Amino acid sequence: MKNWLTALVLLVTGICISQNVVKGIVKDITTNKNIELVTVSTSDLQYNTISNSEGAFQLTYPEGTEKIVLNYLGYASYEIAINSLPTDNIFYLEPKNIDLDEIIILSTPIHEFVDGLVKNSYNTLNAPFLLSTYYREFVKINDRYTKFSDALIDYNVEKKRKKVESEVVVKQSRAVKLDMENEEEIDMTSPLDLRNAVAKDCNFTPVFSIFEKKKCKDYKFIIKSQQGTDGKRIETIYFSPLEDVEEPLFEGSLAYDPEKKLILSIDVHMAPSHKKYSKLRNFLIVKARLDDIAYKSFFKITDSGNYMLSYSCRSGNVYLKNKKRFDDNIIFKSDLIVTNFSSDLSSFNSKEKYNEKGLYQRGNNYSEDFWLSNNSILLTDEEEQIIKNIQNKQ
Repeated sequence: MKNWLTALVLLVTGICISQNVVKGIVKDITTNKNIELVTVSTSDLQYNTISNSEGAFQLTYPEGTEKIVLNYLGYASYEIAINSLPTDNIFYLEPKNIDLDEIIILSTPIHEFVDGLVKNSYNTLNAPFLLSTYYREFVKINDRYTKFSDALIDYNVEKKRKKVESEVVVKQSRAVKLDMENEEEIDMTSPLDLRNAVAKDCNFTPVFSIFEKKKCKDYKFIIKSQQGTDGKRIETIYFSPLEDVEEPLFEGSLAYDPEKKLILSIDVHMAPSHKKYSKLRNFLIVKARLDDIAYKSFFKITDSGNYMLSYSCRSGNVYLKNKKRFDDNIIFKSDLIVTNFSSDLSSFNSKEKYNEKGLYQRGNNYSEDFWLSNNSILLTDEEEQIIKNIQNKQ
């Protein structure tokens, strides 16, 4: 296999402009801490990437691009010309000067209000469209990382039967996995499915785990409104489980634009206080317990008025037990960045439709080191070491 790890280390640090690529690290100007999940785009929001957990990013942009813009909720938008990029390798974001939080009192039940946000957001999605994405996945078995895969994936997104559906074409991919005697069992237990990654978010599926009428009774809600000095207002619904409900429930937030009634971000994860209520359950030949699950997604509105998904993350922890065969703890995580979009579907070839739920069956199938460009998420030092350890044990 090509020695690409050394090249990645060089890419994570520093900043340079070569062949329409800008690289850098994003920090909070007040704390000097690296900022994760900052969206870095061309000024028209057409081409995008996102910063990793070390704040590092790499954005590939087309000829004629004059500016890039960095966006993250709670921070002032930072727009900078290509010919004026910082020479110290650092892009600083400044926290917004926020007025005191204002508590919002709704005149309608919370489930009806959120249902209205979901319906308006869904209706505003200008499907059909083509999303070009970078997708990656880590799998960890019994405290040992065993798999990594990533790919360039095109999603042909359509609205069918009042819900979003998508077809998938994997353009290029690579997969690294540790050979194990129980390989078939491990593949079987992974719950991730790249085919529905976009549809799940565009249907706002995680929202229904909280805001359905019957489920709302188990939660407490507070809605806060914040307005920056730029005059833009964002409202956020914070939710957490009631203490006396003995079930494995969630906590998190839903941010939305109160003027456009569009969802901007969703953060749903299992509440630490209620994980203890998750029980081992029988599923045919196996017993399983969900120890953790989390969803995070960001949506954006482009200059041309398109509203769409920009980033999605899914992660979880599942315990599986079978007396005769295995006793495993599986941790999984996937990230998906929408790197480009188009209303022109002519480049999508349905004959190349990918029908597997994971990338491991496809293996290494690429013609270029796509992870070094194409607006992928840069690997952190820790992630590089994880992949290297898996490779060494193959």
